[in-house]
Amino acid sequence: MSNLIDVKHNLKAANRSLKQMDKAVRQAVLSSINRATQRSKTEAGRKVREKYVIKQKEVVQTLSIRKATGNALQSVITSKGHSIPLINFAVAPKRRLKRAPKVLKAAVHRSGMKKPIPGAFIATAGTHLGVFMRTSKKRLPINELRGPAVPSMVGNEEVREHIQQTYGEEMQKRVPHELDRALGRLKM
Repeated sequence: MSNLIDVKHNLKAANRSLKQMDKAVRQAVLSSINRATQRSKTEAGRKVREKYVIKQKEVVQTLSIRKATGNALQSVITSKGHSIPLINFAVAPKRRLKRAPKVLKAAVHRSGMKKPIPGAFIATAGTHLGVFMRTSKKRLPINELRGPAVPSMVGNEEVREHIQQTYGEEMQKRVPHELDRALGRLKM
């Protein structure tokens, strides 16, 4: 009879250990997903900066992360934003001069040269300095010229592939580390 009680007690202990291990593995995967997502966000900013004439800060500000939770083991990086004023990219001249240049030049991509924009000029509208262009022969109205939006930059195929590759590499690195950490804490 004592053997039967001993086996039942060992089964309960084994079952409890398996539940603890399951919980630890789930937590390790969750931590790995969140860490890899954070790294992907940083890499997105770097890669966009390599390709476009824009500050990494402006890219990262538009990115938001929905972290993985216990119920849903998935995370999402979302980029929301409007088109960026052309003055924030490479523009020559960068400020308003007393004597306007013949043609204003601007570049959005790092690889490309500054291209001339005939009829464009730099002006201050209220407190905002920008690159403007007249819509007709009359003095007003004028429209501000804008570059691409950050979501379209992040959506660039080369950038997306780099982000996915970074995510995969980070997951391969983080999962074993997080498993060792979580399983090392278990009390058997």
